[in-house]
Amino acid sequence: MSTEYVIREVLLGITICFAQIPESVAFAFMANIKPPIALHAAWIVGFICSAFGGRPGMVNGATGAFAAIVGTFIPPAGTGNNGEGVELLFPSVMLAGLLMVLVSVTKLSRFITLLPSPVMLGFCNGLAIVIGLSQLHPFEDHETHHWKEGSEMMWMLIICFTAMIIMECLPKLPFRIFKVIPSSLLAIISAIVLEFAVVRNVGSRTATIRDVSEFTLDTAFPIPFFISTEAVSYDLSSILTANGISKIVIQGIFLCLVGSIESLMTAEVVESFTKEPGDGNRTVLAMGGANLLSGFLGGMGGNAMIGLSTVNCLNGGKGRLGPCVTALGIMACVMGAYPLLNFIPVAALAGIMLVVVFHTFKWFTIPMILAAFLPRSLRNKLSLQRKVPRIDAIVIIIVTILCKWPAGTNIAVAVGVGVAICSMSYAWNSADTFEVIVSEEDGMKTYFIHGPFFFTSANRFLKMLNADTDPDQVEVVFSEATSLFDYSAMQAMNKISAEYKSKGKQILFKSLCSKSTKLLMKAQHLMSETEYTERDMEVTDLKGVEYGLGDLPQGGELGDALEKFGVPRSGSKQSTMVNHDDLTVVVGNEVDCLKAPTKSVSRMAKKSPGCIMVCPCTGGV
Repeated sequence: MSTEYVIREVLLGITICFAQIPESVAFAFMANIKPPIALHAAWIVGFICSAFGGRPGMVNGATGAFAAIVGTFIPPAGTGNNGEGVELLFPSVMLAGLLMVLVSVTKLSRFITLLPSPVMLGFCNGLAIVIGLSQLHPFEDHETHHWKEGSEMMWMLIICFTAMIIMECLPKLPFRIFKVIPSSLLAIISAIVLEFAVVRNVGSRTATIRDVSEFTLDTAFPIPFFISTEAVSYDLSSILTANGISKIVIQGIFLCLVGSIESLMTAEVVESFTKEPGDGNRTVLAMGGANLLSGFLGGMGGNAMIGLSTVNCLNGGKGRLGPCVTALGIMACVMGAYPLLNFIPVAALAGIMLVVVFHTFKWFTIPMILAAFLPRSLRNKLSLQRKVPRIDAIVIIIVTILCKWPAGTNIAVAVGVGVAICSMSYAWNSADTFEVIVSEEDGMKTYFIHGPFFFTSANRFLKMLNADTDPDQVEVVFSEATSLFDYSAMQAMNKISAEYKSKGKQILFKSLCSKSTKLLMKAQHLMSETEYTERDMEVTDLKGVEYGLGDLPQGGELGDALEKFGVPRSGSKQSTMVNHDDLTVVVGNEVDCLKAPTKSVSRMAKKSPGCIMVCPCTGGV
């Protein structure tokens, strides 16, 4: 660990700390809870995830995604106050943490990364809209539910726009100081000066954090949520009611889903900067532990912050030290410098978050969606070339809308609906790629099938075969691109086999891949009528052999065979040959051929039947 690395990480950590504090306070208002609940979550989640997570360089804390979910369960009670039912939040966060641990242990986090791009884009757009609309609440009179008027409204707008201009414009000026000092900190300082040096000197005033939810010594330190103090007290009687338990479970599931999605999305963004692979399961595991502790200590929980993580990476942050310094800095501010936080104008927080919204929304999706629905002639006139399939555009729109509307929906529901639509679209399109080619020769009829074989193509397959008119001998040959995916396909095979047998005919399914035969073997008691053969072992799934790095393949048909026949897993500079019955596997491990994936793979059927040779990339067979 070099001195330069430590200095860079510490400075970045301090910088991001001052950027994260106003965001966390704004997210507290958005979630209809008091700011200390979000700030304590910010440093607890931030430190644990940064120190023990699977993605160095990633900033964690209280986020808009968490706040968006929490805000749908806690009704507003005026900016800076806890809404009704806030006591259910903490068990929900703990449940979300427990679910995250289970997701990590069962390695289910890999499925979260498989979310379609249209769903991700809709997620970002919907989150931006939810955050943006929540920034309008400080401009409302919570007693009359009308917009504020007069000089107060005018000064709030001035402070808000001033903060926005500073946030957006100062970093673009060619002065190093504006690249070192976070623009959000400059915006906050400018807003405080404007409020107390100008606004109050002309006989007016706008609301500050002190006015809506004052930081005090009583809220400076986190305590378990079930312990009551003079400053913090919750009605825990509703937790064990049927309604309370149902809300805890639902909210916990939503928080787990949204937190995992945003964290793994952020991990991919960070990986694109650092070019170093992360550990998704470890990321979710650390986040689960962090949320367990955060909920226990009365925090709102959190996950990775995609915006601040990007800022960290753009400025050279790649390690754990910087985000850890950020978390410790927030802790120090909350516990020691909390009186200073009370001077921040609420309108300045709204301005900062509106800039965050501007950069969160994926603006390129607007012309992309328009191009998907406009005719070609109009697209050419408007120079709209970013056309995507209409179903993808529809998914983006639906997910974006469902994040906020109608009432009762939220980001998690929107993601679920988007995934369901994409899945149905994939199933529909995959059915169209399923092809059957028929040939008949010497009393033998052969059906060559190509494409995914699952519930949408199973019915088409059944309709193409006719036991009444087919000859006595029928073969169904699976192509290399054909695999069994579900019980519907297996049931179709067994059903057609039984039908042929009832008419005294034989049907044989040939050239099934190893994954398909494993499915059939596991369901053997359900496939009593089906006769099938496995495809000869293929080696096209070999990804390459790298010297000294666990160089023999670890999966697929060749990998299974190598393990079965005892080929050692460690690399050596000599070729390895293993004989077993009629199978000979020869793997060449010369150093020169192990620098790149093996491309030259051949079954030497003519010279030695049953011999597989993995030969050097540049060498001949």
